[in-house]
Amino acid sequence: MISLRIDGALFNYRVAGVAVLNGKVLLHKTPSDNFWTLPGGRCELFEFSKDTLQREMQEETGMDAKAGEMLWVSENFFLYNGDKYHEIGFYFDMQISDLPGQADFLGSEGQDELLFHWHDVTDLHSIRIYPEFLADALAKNPLEKGHFSSPFRNLDAADPISS
Repeated sequence: MISLRIDGALFNYRVAGVAVLNGKVLLHKTPSDNFWTLPGGRCELFEFSKDTLQREMQEETGMDAKAGEMLWVSENFFLYNGDKYHEIGFYFDMQISDLPGQADFLGSEGQDELLFHWHDVTDLHSIRIYPEFLADALAKNPLEKGHFSSPFRNLDAADPISS
């Protein structure tokens, strides 16, 4: 996985999928996290980003997903569980072929449980979602392509932190 520890910080190359259906977007979180994010994961060395999304969805949910058009690129800096992260994220339109419906379901990342939930795109400002640009970007219909950068955030707290 492309996650490098450099001078006490971590660099991540993450790929995520945007599945919007009936005005709702698929998000996930671990039981211990107090925020939601789009499903996806870290790219492996010499793996194309679209392939990363398909692999991660298969590993985490057992579902077949297809990565479509790239929507967003994000440069995101945050503190999570005591580690500073510098994350480059690629966000793709995602279609899930064997989607059983829009009920909540569980997945897993290794030994960790993941809760998947379909959130109404008009309600995203009432929840904690990261990176923060997602609340506005997902509310647009049609979705607009873009490049976003986020200042340092502490994902375990509501206020920005200093670098």
